[in-house]
Amino acid sequence: MAAGLAAGSLGAAELARAPVAILKLDDVSVKTKDQAVSWRWKRVVEYVERKQLKAGCGVVCASLALDNQVYFDWLKAVHARGRIEFWFHGWDHGVHEEEGVKYNEFNHRTYEDQKDRFERSLKLAKEKLGFEFATFGPGGGVGTPSYDSTTVRVMAEVPAMRIWLFPKPLDEEGRKLVAGGKVTILDRVWAVNIESKVGVPDLARLREGFAANKTRPYVVLQGHPAMWDDARFAEFEKIVEFLQAEGCVFMTPSEYVASVAKAGGK
Repeated sequence: MAAGLAAGSLGAAELARAPVAILKLDDVSVKTKDQAVSWRWKRVVEYVERKQLKAGCGVVCASLALDNQVYFDWLKAVHARGRIEFWFHGWDHGVHEEEGVKYNEFNHRTYEDQKDRFERSLKLAKEKLGFEFATFGPGGGVGTPSYDSTTVRVMAEVPAMRIWLFPKPLDEEGRKLVAGGKVTILDRVWAVNIESKVGVPDLARLREGFAANKTRPYVVLQGHPAMWDDARFAEFEKIVEFLQAEGCVFMTPSEYVASVAKAGGK
């Protein structure tokens, strides 16, 4: 698919429908070769599958360099069942500092460094999991942007990267990338989100933002399941139920892009 996607990119018939809901669930990872997959992640995946939803889950790929076969087997099994798309969420989601200023992983690094983070991660995914990532979402953490012009260049060059879960509304740099014909951008509206602050699902905020953005063809909804205790998970369930009541269909990022391509971009 050559065109990027943003609000207003579909026709009148599509705009009459509720937006497609794309769950962007961040930070799948383990820290050691013996660490078990978090029960919070397992709970979210089980819920998505039981409710027959779809979701995208971002993998922090330094975890793939560990010899944690139980973790690899879980990722492969979830992938094979087909309701979760795992995507590239960076090598280490790390914050680095230069001259007293803190930067997110894909901001203010050299071209060689950024490209290596992509290529090393994709190579490990293929080796350890048997599949490549097609979708990218950069990690945040500090107030500086989560990507820069170098990231845009790398996205244009790395063959496997086809979809970008953009951290903000589509901008001029994003439009130029889309015009190259390889990458599709799924942008975000901050008012429509699972969480009101990192790790805190908030139905009231989502309802308000959703009401103001019903003409969008899709909404990308970010959350951090490893931070959800029982009460926060219950709020996430209420958000899903609200979106279902509004008529939203849940898709993975790649599934949504493929569905638009199949419809001829309309």
